[in-house]
Parts: sequence; structure tokens; C-alpha cells
Amino acid sequence: MQTIKTELMELLRRNDLLGAALMVGKVQDPEFDPQPYVERVLEVASRAWQRTNRYGADSILKAEAINYTLFKDFNLQGKTEKYKQVIDDPARYYLHMVLDARKGCPLSMCLLYMIMANQLGLECECLALPSYYLIKVSDVATDFYVDPFDHGRFLKPEEFHRKFRVSMEKNRLMSTNLFEKITPYQIIARLVQQLKHVYILKGDALVALRAVELLSALFPQSPEVTRDRGILYCEMEYFSKAIADLKYYLEQRPNADDFREIKKLTSMLKGYREIMN
Repeated sequence: MQTIKTELMELLRRNDLLGAALMVGKVQDPEFDPQPYVERVLEVASRAWQRTNRYGADSILKAEAINYTLFKDFNLQGKTEKYKQVIDDPARYYLHMVLDARKGCPLSMCLLYMIMANQLGLECECLALPSYYLIKVSDVATDFYVDPFDHGRFLKPEEFHRKFRVSMEKNRLMSTNLFEKITPYQIIARLVQQLKHVYILKGDALVALRAVELLSALFPQSPEVTRDRGILYCEMEYFSKAIADLKYYLEQRPNADDFREIKKLTSMLKGYREIMN
């Protein structure tokens, strides 16, 4: 995993969102080869570029070209009447699986849209709402919003704020400022975080551990990542490694809500190790 971690951080350092997103596929299979999918995305982006090259820097026309290419030509599917998001389906999050199945979730669809926008020189940013993601496009005339999960539907500012209010109500949130602009680095981090949760829910400790290893590269100073790794080591009966990680967490977070639980687990692991030795 060390080589994969190093490659991922180098791709992020170079602002290569496409390469970084596909590198996440190695969480499931360390031998996964992302290059054919890089070529596929660039070919799709080339189709969109051919539709826009005579329009110069018109943001609306570039966004329309992306929409046509992704949702008409490539037939990418997001929100449908029959759609029911399955939070424990990793195929919704791995970019290469999204490209194969042509189905994604709000996060992966925004990720792919951002990659296409980067290829076309479309200035935009990703906005994270409660349980949802949108794209904000900067235009000379006025900014506008795109919902990649809803087939690239354009939203005016007032429509965006209305959607945001609905999202808050569904999540029982009170503040009117609970959305944030997230960077490509943060998009990749959220993708890996979600995969970690997916595999923990599925009880697949080995693959969850690979996701946590990537998170340890993204957040090298995070005691919480170290704690999660220690718990997974525990499930896999790597007791010495688990104890080391959990002890580090206890040292760094003496006032954590789960301090007593983690301390109790650490003591139990020490007992198991002594019995086995």
C-alpha cells in the first residue's frame, strides 16, 4: 500500500483529479490498472470539446456540451424514478465502476463532472450540501449551478437556495450556512471515507483497512484515522499493531468521548497477546 499511497499523493500534488480518482480503485484491487479508464475519460472529454471548440469561453455552452456528452451520448445515469441509493454499494463510488455501469451517486457524479470541466477549461467548484453535491459554475454574466446527479440540470441561484433549504429540512438542520466549497483533495478524501464506511458495514476488514491506509496518507496527523486502523487490525487479529495504534489515539485524544471504550479494548488486546505468547 505504501507505493499506492505515494502515487495518490503525487497525483493530488499535481492536481490530477482524474488520476487520483482512479487510483482509489486500488482500494478494492491493488493490481487494478487505471490507464484504460484514463483513456476512456479523455476520449469522452474530447467529444465534449469538439462540441465547444468554436464557442470560445462561453461557460453555459461548455456546461451544455458536458451534459450532452455525459447524459445523452455516454448515457450516464444518476437520478431516476426507480433509483434508490444503496449506501453500501461500492460500485457507486469507484470511478471505473461508474464508467462501466454508467451509474453513480451524487458524489461520484460530481467528481466526474469536475474532471470533464477541468478538461474543457470550465471554471467551477464543488459544493457539499447535507447528503448531496452540486457544481457551481463561474460565468462572466452570472454564476449558475449544475446538478450532475439530475442529468446535469441547470439551477439558477434562487433554485439552488431552495434546494439547499429542502436538503436542510430533510436532515433536520437549522443553520442556513451549512454548505461548503470542497477542493479536489477533499473530494478524494470524502470518496475514500465513504468507501471505508461501506466496507465496515459489509464486514470486509481487509478492504476497509486499505481505505484507512489511504486516509492515513491524506490525513497523516489524524488520531481518528489511526484509531480506525487499530480497530481494523484488532478484527484481523494483528494485536501488536492494533495496540500501538490505539495507544497513540489515547495519548493524542485524552478527552475523547470514546476514550474509556478504546482504553478497555487496548487492555483486552494486551491480555490476548500475553495469552497467545
